[in-house]
Amino acid sequence: MAPKREKKGKTGSAETDDTEKPLPPNIFLYIQLAGIGKLPSTTNPLEIHMEQGGSVIVKCVEHYNTDGIILQDEFLAKPTYTLIFQQDNLDRINHAADNPLVIKLCMRKSEGLSIYDGEEEALDEEQSAESLLNAILNKVDNSSSSQTKDDTDNFDDEKPELVLLCVGYLDLIKLFGHHRCMVREELFLYPVPNVSNELRTTVHSEWHLYTLVPIAKELTFTNLAFVSFESIYNLKNEYSIDASSFSVQLSFRSTMPISRNDYHVIPWCSFGGFTEETIANQNNYLMFESFRNSVSLSYSPGLKSTMEVQLHRLFSQIMRSDNLDVDFDAINLNYDLALVCNTFHRFILTLEMCNMLLDAFAWRRYVILVEAFQSAAVENKKNGKKGGDQTGKQKIFEGLLDPSVMLFPGVQTIRFAVELKYLGAKKKLVKTKRPTNEPPTSRKDSRISTIEPEGATFAIIRLCLLAPLGETYHELKVFRDSFISQNRLLHCNSQPLETSKITIIDMQRENYVRFDAFIHDTIRFIVDKKVRSVEEKRGNFCCVLQNLTNILLKVIGSDFNMRTHTTNNAEFANLCAVAFNELESRIHKILEKIEEEGLDELIKDRHYKVEALMDNMNTIKLMNAVGDKRMSNYFYEKEKTHGAADFYFYDLIAKMERGEYATAKRFFKTMKILAGHEYFSGWIHIFLNYVDTRDDPDPAISVNANECLLNSITEYSEKYGRQLDGWILLYCYYKRFNYSPGFTYARWRMEEQLGNKQQKINETEAPFSLWSLSLNINPEFKSNRDTVFFKCFKMFVRLGLFEFGQVIFNEVQQQCDEVDRYLINTQLKIFLNQLDEEFQPMEYGASEYRCEEEEMSPQDAFVAQLNGNVEYHRGNWEKAANYYERIVDQSTPEGETRDNYLLSKLRLAYISFDMEIYDQTVNALSQPFHGKLLNLVCNYLMGKAYYKLGELNKALECFITCTKFNTHLPDIWGFLALINLQLGNNLNAIHCWKYARIDPSKSITDETIFKELNLIDIDSVDLYIDVPESGSSLTSSVSSDDE
Repeated sequence: MAPKREKKGKTGSAETDDTEKPLPPNIFLYIQLAGIGKLPSTTNPLEIHMEQGGSVIVKCVEHYNTDGIILQDEFLAKPTYTLIFQQDNLDRINHAADNPLVIKLCMRKSEGLSIYDGEEEALDEEQSAESLLNAILNKVDNSSSSQTKDDTDNFDDEKPELVLLCVGYLDLIKLFGHHRCMVREELFLYPVPNVSNELRTTVHSEWHLYTLVPIAKELTFTNLAFVSFESIYNLKNEYSIDASSFSVQLSFRSTMPISRNDYHVIPWCSFGGFTEETIANQNNYLMFESFRNSVSLSYSPGLKSTMEVQLHRLFSQIMRSDNLDVDFDAINLNYDLALVCNTFHRFILTLEMCNMLLDAFAWRRYVILVEAFQSAAVENKKNGKKGGDQTGKQKIFEGLLDPSVMLFPGVQTIRFAVELKYLGAKKKLVKTKRPTNEPPTSRKDSRISTIEPEGATFAIIRLCLLAPLGETYHELKVFRDSFISQNRLLHCNSQPLETSKITIIDMQRENYVRFDAFIHDTIRFIVDKKVRSVEEKRGNFCCVLQNLTNILLKVIGSDFNMRTHTTNNAEFANLCAVAFNELESRIHKILEKIEEEGLDELIKDRHYKVEALMDNMNTIKLMNAVGDKRMSNYFYEKEKTHGAADFYFYDLIAKMERGEYATAKRFFKTMKILAGHEYFSGWIHIFLNYVDTRDDPDPAISVNANECLLNSITEYSEKYGRQLDGWILLYCYYKRFNYSPGFTYARWRMEEQLGNKQQKINETEAPFSLWSLSLNINPEFKSNRDTVFFKCFKMFVRLGLFEFGQVIFNEVQQQCDEVDRYLINTQLKIFLNQLDEEFQPMEYGASEYRCEEEEMSPQDAFVAQLNGNVEYHRGNWEKAANYYERIVDQSTPEGETRDNYLLSKLRLAYISFDMEIYDQTVNALSQPFHGKLLNLVCNYLMGKAYYKLGELNKALECFITCTKFNTHLPDIWGFLALINLQLGNNLNAIHCWKYARIDPSKSITDETIFKELNLIDIDSVDLYIDVPESGSSLTSSVSSDDE
């Protein structure tokens, strides 16, 4: 007898019942075959089988039926079936999302009937029905007499063979909206590969799927994730692999162990059904992993998705595991084998799940563990022998995937190359050579003929999201009809790259630059060929006329037509008249500017003009570096009058090197520097904007400086995506801030561009950089990656962006020699004004004084030069001169075209002159220097030193040499007049003084000349002038080469 129920107390179990929430209701998803098209021609009965990942499919009839089979007699009766869901059950919903409803059209082929059908086809058509019936009866009698009762029972129990003809699938995820819904699906069932031609038919069917109550009532879906396992590559011949039992398990694993080597592991998903194929012969489309369990012949057109492996871009845009050593170019698609899977899982994500993933990956608490297993015999513990029937799992490969890059803004799809370490038993194989002429005829031959693959074994795993992690894919909330009909939830392909948008201002600038260049080239052609009329060169002008037409149309369309819109031909003709008037004035101004510079300059050889510009810019930079502002300003103003575009660009770099950022900003208000130097000037512009934000007095603005800089670098790197500089800089900045999604994303983009040709400054047509003048070293690195980083470092320091260079060098400095690390870091601190007051220059033993005959090693010489730069920066001239004096006789290494210690020698000369050590000045300048203007300046300073030493004749020779470089400098002629006056050559003195003052806009600026003239006693000067003999005048020897 059952015990009586106790009455519920006031505070008893009744309160417990009140707190218990009722279970969510079960929701029915109805599946109805609404119609079917032409079926395969066969006398055997057909059936439709439905499967959904092992879920129970109930037929809507009086009797409980869970077979999930539609017989051929019911095809037109619109049978209805149901799948049961618990409302808002995320596990069940995700199970359905990853296991679409598989629809299989099968044929029941009776084994006995098939034999007689075969005999009937073999018989002659004229054979009578009676003889056929007798043969059937005889056959039945013979078989029944030879079988026992048990055999007869077994025969009756045998089912006819089930032959799969066609297959397709329905995606149930479309019905997971927040409202009840009905979906009408047109489904084509495609024949499987091995079906006979007589039965090969594509069957059209119509299905109705609907729910009366929403399956997801409270749940809100924010994203959809796809996890694809493609293949395992670089398989070594020594690996012992059983593809038939091979499987892969993906799990979330903690980055920190919970106890010793024990980690927290959360299983995620698995992949099976691997096949060993040559890479080129694989089925390259992806499908659901669940189809492996539903259909044995899974590679059927009816099961394929729109996602595929692009063999022509198999190893492009790959995110490698850190330090993965593999050469993708060495993998031969036609010969090398791979373990092919090409399946995927699909998961629905809620906001809570996304936040959990963000927290796990952003703080690098979890990574993805990749484990590969295969069947192995288990040892029998009783007798120590391996039992033939006992099998277990053996781990073959293991690897780690860091998915933190998926957190970077805008990242949705990444293909990871995950290094796999082999853990199984190895077999010894004899290496053979790959045949050169004939391809392998089979997989076995291919295996034998394959050369041992180079590099590590790796797997390609693809993670894809409909929206970046942390963002919401809004169409998942609404499930619009268009969204459902386009099957957007069935695939996750890479988003098409957005074309960079060009603003109207950029278009106008580009079109006017082309117009100005065309007019400039035309004027140069006319001057060079001395064209008097169009008839003389009609052939040339006819050819360029079409080019001018195209340029004019773009100018009018981007500028004039934007100002004044036109609606007909007459209005456009009037607009062209307005454009003609404005452009005619523009051409006139271009011509006037060319005439001011001189028509001869227009047709000069380009190489000569570039060489002259480099000579001037080098001299200006060196004069600024040694503190001779008077000389540098004189040459700068002279070169500025020519106004060449290259001059403005290199002058911008010089100002960046000197830290004159406010002056450098003014260059970007003109368009001159953009011609041919857009890429490099863009980096300077980014840095100047960063400095403005960082130095803003408003803390609310300055605090965002780093964020704005990173955004600017990212946008600029995307704009010039094939250039390495931006990705390397971005990588180093994110490394500096220890932001894993950032530096993994930058590393992915960087490694993708390693083989591309990079833009660089042509050093043969560029002036010396202040960095190379101060420290022209190239450290040796063991890895190619570090070498590429240092090349990028040199590009930025050449542009005067020392802060960018410092960030990059911090990433590779540990791979440098200690001395090189000291040299580069210290020189960067000098340029960035980061030297501490307590900083002490380092001496590396060999840098101390040597014998005069013994020359220092290049590294020791660089140490002495750098230490001199440190003291020079601090204003300790005497200490700087002591360091520079050590390398004054240092020669240039073989193979180098210029002196690496040029700046040190010039600084020594100027410091010695200021300290009145004139012999040392002469010694520092006693060797030849590269460049005309530089030799002029060196001879000028040497002449002043000789003058101070009282050796007037040597001083006279130096100043005479200065007049032979086609550059008029009034100070030179002033000294010549002074020396001639002291030597009593009064007529020469007068002539030289006239040359010094021949240009009213240029006056003598060296105060030494006037001081020395004031020291001369006027009464002691003989005013009587003897006319010298012909050919003996000084002016005849010095004026011919002067301007």
